[in-house]
Amino acid sequence: MSAIIMDGRHLSALLMPELRRHVEELKQTYQYTPSLVAVLVGDDPASRQYVKNKQRFAADLGCDSRTIKLTASEVTTASMLDLVGQLNHDQATTGILLQLPIPEHVDRFRLFDAIAAFKDVDAVAASSVSGFYRGQWGTFIPCTPRGVLTLLDYYKVPVDGMRAVVIGRSDIAGKPTAMILGGRLRNATVTWCHRHTRDLAAICREADILVPCVGANTGQPFLITADMVKPGACVIDVGFRRIGPGKFVGDVDFEAVKDVAGWITLNPGGTGPMTVLALMQNVIDAARYQLGMERASYSV
Repeated sequence: MSAIIMDGRHLSALLMPELRRHVEELKQTYQYTPSLVAVLVGDDPASRQYVKNKQRFAADLGCDSRTIKLTASEVTTASMLDLVGQLNHDQATTGILLQLPIPEHVDRFRLFDAIAAFKDVDAVAASSVSGFYRGQWGTFIPCTPRGVLTLLDYYKVPVDGMRAVVIGRSDIAGKPTAMILGGRLRNATVTWCHRHTRDLAAICREADILVPCVGANTGQPFLITADMVKPGACVIDVGFRRIGPGKFVGDVDFEAVKDVAGWITLNPGGTGPMTVLALMQNVIDAARYQLGMERASYSV
């Protein structure tokens, strides 16, 4: 029996009218148009694609957005801190997004913590991390975990008490996803894996919920194959990498795994659209916070 397909495009389209209503309220009642500024350093193909998707989504909602593009060779920690400071003080900027990856010679943690608390729409600053670290929503949670939670809720995947395996430890995907699933927001029992994990396949086979967030070439066509998946498990593929001009794949061998799993995300079309949706939900929340309001609510 094939798995239930977790379709991020479908769910994003379902929630779009709710986001539009929140944006219209901000514009009509408060004369406030939410605005996202993305800072893109370098020429990473996946990053370019994500920024393009974010700009398209923002425009569709009636929000403003712009991208500041910088070359990797020209940036320093000091120059990036100066840019973040300018955006913090710019009243026309609702949310600041530092698109990862950032060059290794730049101290990304200093940049993260420099972002104003109510503009930290990627939830990377200490002010945001402290919330979900303590098992609370806090001001923001990162976009990818927020999208994953929405998928789990909409497709009614049991999480409380289940065994979850998260692979990857980036600051916006694997690390916060593991922390949030295992915290008081969802109460799963989490095994957190990465490139140094031994016998990954055996660990994956124990997972009720499997969330690979690697998105890198591991020397094989797919990181997760059908023999690594527990029958009936929920597989949420966060990985995203380019394998040719205009062609992207995830971490999971979708065609093979869908005949073993109970639920599986499309990729492309699963967590990607939900990450973009969650970003705009965070931008809407940022606008509401700056107006003295609580975060927005949704049906899912």
